[in-house]
Amino acid sequence: MPRTNRGRIPAGVYHVWRRATGPTLMFRDDFDRTSFCNGLAAAHAKSTWTCVAFVLMPTHFHLILDLADDVLQKGMHDLFGPYAQSFNWRWARSGHLRAESYKLRRIEDDRDLLGVVRYIARNPVRDGLCDRPQDWFWGSYQGSAGYWKPFPFVDDTLVLGAIGGDVARARDLLRDIVEPL
Repeated sequence: MPRTNRGRIPAGVYHVWRRATGPTLMFRDDFDRTSFCNGLAAAHAKSTWTCVAFVLMPTHFHLILDLADDVLQKGMHDLFGPYAQSFNWRWARSGHLRAESYKLRRIEDDRDLLGVVRYIARNPVRDGLCDRPQDWFWGSYQGSAGYWKPFPFVDDTLVLGAIGGDVARARDLLRDIVEPL
């Protein structure tokens, strides 16, 4: 079934997510996750979008993207199409990897942004993948919170700017927002 055209998506900051079809895992191992992150870095370099934050879960992913006008559809096609083809080839499967088209919601203001950052950073804890948000490698939180920065394509300027103050203080406050469970 062909996918429907969403129409023009205006510039702004968006929470974007996509789930795998049925019980299929979207990311089976670290090779899959690395492949997806490499694709995300390439899409970032090629598109006029900024990856503000992300998390990879076994069956889905969440992205926070700062988009130029009308670039999301092409960027998502460039990101997910090659990943899904590679995944299917690697795991000797066929058919759609995604359940349906990606979902998105425009982020309205700094408070909304910090709420979504908190939500996606805590996702691995809620799903029992780790005990603390900073323990999950496959997301941007540990970099934004200042633990270490494994994903250089993530630009956490918007997140830290939403908190305000100098970077060190903003990172401390981000930890206060996200980590108390």
